[in-house]
Amino acid sequence: MSSLLQALQWQRGETSIHKLDPRTKIAWCLLTVAFSVYFLTIEAQIILLITIISYLAAARSIRRFAGGLWSILFLVAFIAALNYLYMGLYYTVATSLRLINILMAFSAFSLTTHPDDLSAALIKLRLPYNFAYMLVASARYAVVMSREFSNIIDAYKARGIEFEGLFLKRVRQYAMILVPLIMCTIRRSFRLAEAMEARAFSLKCKKTYYRELYFKKTDFAFICLVIFYLSIISILYYSLIVIPIWPTIWV
Repeated sequence: MSSLLQALQWQRGETSIHKLDPRTKIAWCLLTVAFSVYFLTIEAQIILLITIISYLAAARSIRRFAGGLWSILFLVAFIAALNYLYMGLYYTVATSLRLINILMAFSAFSLTTHPDDLSAALIKLRLPYNFAYMLVASARYAVVMSREFSNIIDAYKARGIEFEGLFLKRVRQYAMILVPLIMCTIRRSFRLAEAMEARAFSLKCKKTYYRELYFKKTDFAFICLVIFYLSIISILYYSLIVIPIWPTIWV
């Protein structure tokens, strides 16, 4: 779990990707996911994969993403095995690439977008303030719960309890963590509610922000580059090169 959250937790950086407007990165992420879902061909998925890797390379976040990649490989392998049994090799490769692209797009977006900027962007997009705050707070809370989980395990190990052995034995051992984890979660939620009330969260008034969001030239250049790559994918998909004779060869 910790490795998966590592691939989704914001990483501080001074790259051009980090400095983009969060609304630009939201548009890139949603367009990438939408094209990955719509165009189920290996050619299109490979081009999307190259664009996502280029995004991570420009943000200097490939190493951090690779650290959390192992947590999703089992899921990808399991889905690929099921698809191969019923759909054939071509569809298996295309579906696996689609899943990898979707997970990488969301991970790349999370690694390069600060939660506060995401909240401000959602409010700029006319979403309710309460909804935007709760969405960002829940994303942060997942990281906090992961740290609490690790701290509780370390506390048990310091008292001589080993989390090793057969699968059923480990399940019973990990069940002991639920009670202190739930208690810590409830206690933290009460402190969060008190802090929100102390800062007049429910007060109906015009709110100001530390940093105002606005589009820059780099945002427009990035959007044009994304549209260029997506146009290439569309041309490849609808051209004669991608005639669906490949599935009959790969089955």
